[in-house]
Amino acid sequence: MKKSLQFIFSSFIVCIVLLAILSWTSYQKIKDSTTYAVSVENTHEILRKSEELISILKDFETGQRGYILTRERVFLEPYYRAESRINQVYRTLQFQIRDNPLQVKRLDTLRVAILTKIRLLRLNVREAEQNNQLDKETFLAGKQEMDKIRVIVNRFQATEKQLLEQRKALKNKTNKQTTSFLLLLSVFSFALLIVCFLLIFLELQRRLKFQHQLENKIDELNRSNADLEQFAYVSSHDLQEPLRKIRAFSDRLVRKHSDSLNEDGKETLEKITYSAERMQTLINDLLDFSRLVNRKEIGFQEVNLQETVGRVVNDLSVKIEEKKAQINVEKLPYIWGVSFQLNQLFLNLISNALKFSAQDRTPVVDISYSLVKGGEIKGIEKIRKELDYHKIVISDNGIGFEEEYAEKIFVIFQRLHARNHYEGTGVGLAICRRIMSNHNGFIFAESQLGEGARFILYFPTK
Repeated sequence: MKKSLQFIFSSFIVCIVLLAILSWTSYQKIKDSTTYAVSVENTHEILRKSEELISILKDFETGQRGYILTRERVFLEPYYRAESRINQVYRTLQFQIRDNPLQVKRLDTLRVAILTKIRLLRLNVREAEQNNQLDKETFLAGKQEMDKIRVIVNRFQATEKQLLEQRKALKNKTNKQTTSFLLLLSVFSFALLIVCFLLIFLELQRRLKFQHQLENKIDELNRSNADLEQFAYVSSHDLQEPLRKIRAFSDRLVRKHSDSLNEDGKETLEKITYSAERMQTLINDLLDFSRLVNRKEIGFQEVNLQETVGRVVNDLSVKIEEKKAQINVEKLPYIWGVSFQLNQLFLNLISNALKFSAQDRTPVVDISYSLVKGGEIKGIEKIRKELDYHKIVISDNGIGFEEEYAEKIFVIFQRLHARNHYEGTGVGLAICRRIMSNHNGFIFAESQLGEGARFILYFPTK
């Protein structure tokens, strides 16, 4: 399933990258098409303005001739307006062809020719006003200048028309490419949608199938656990009955025949009684452990750990007095948990601290508390960094153990010491880890041989 998700994620990333490339290319093509469209429109405007220059000069000449023939100043109105219009058109053309050095040079030449033409037209008007006739040489010079202007304008327009054809071709080519890219983008987007839908659909089908299988496995596991719990209960009951009889018969032997038994016989009976007691304790521990395998949500409630630890200390008061031990408990929080399991947890841990106390010093057990963030806890892969955790540390000054056994001690039936040195079944710490697991928490041990041990508990606040 992990590989499938990685494949879907990788495919999705590749598709997104390709889609981004196509989108960017299409955007550039649209941008280029817009640029070419603007350049085509600009060229049309240049051609219109160049024609407008010729038209204005014609109006200039028409106004001049009308005034010379009629001496009516009304004909000079287009004459006077023409000059300002020429300047306006010239500035427009100058701006529009600013990126074409050849056309700029031609426009400058055209401006000089136009200014010369205007000067000659003014001379004709002045000559007509003063002498009541046209100066032939000035008139012919004006005609030649007008012909020169037409030649310059024709060349100017020919270049612009050539540019117009080129720009139209580029525009059409870009439009076709843009259309193709947009079509390709649409097809690819649709294909991407189909592929993503199919991948997600197939993954959903796989997940549903896996979920169904998982539910079946969970049902089977629950049935197996229920059977196991029932088996453990029945087995423990059936095993304890012979043990009770063994103890009862051994006690009867001691009472009735103690005088007739020699020392070897008495020692044998004591061993039988001790072994039966140890076997019964082991069976009870196994039964307790099996009951913890199935986590029962119905038993969860708000638990005051301060009161829980207080009850445990009170239950262990006889052993504490025997050891002359000192128990220091900080203010502990309320947590969401199963009361009897938490009671068993602290009973096992504090009992261990008393059991493995050093002979040469007074046992001291410290229970401290702090609230920590999940992100601050190191070395735990399953920790939820977004949650806060209740951190409870139970430390002692006992015999400790080597650090390499920090995990081994939580394995059921694992012991670090011989039974003749320290009593126990090797189940207590396994029960502690199971209880912490039932509460979505974690338990770890730290120790140095001869320097005591620290058991660190993390309970999620939620």
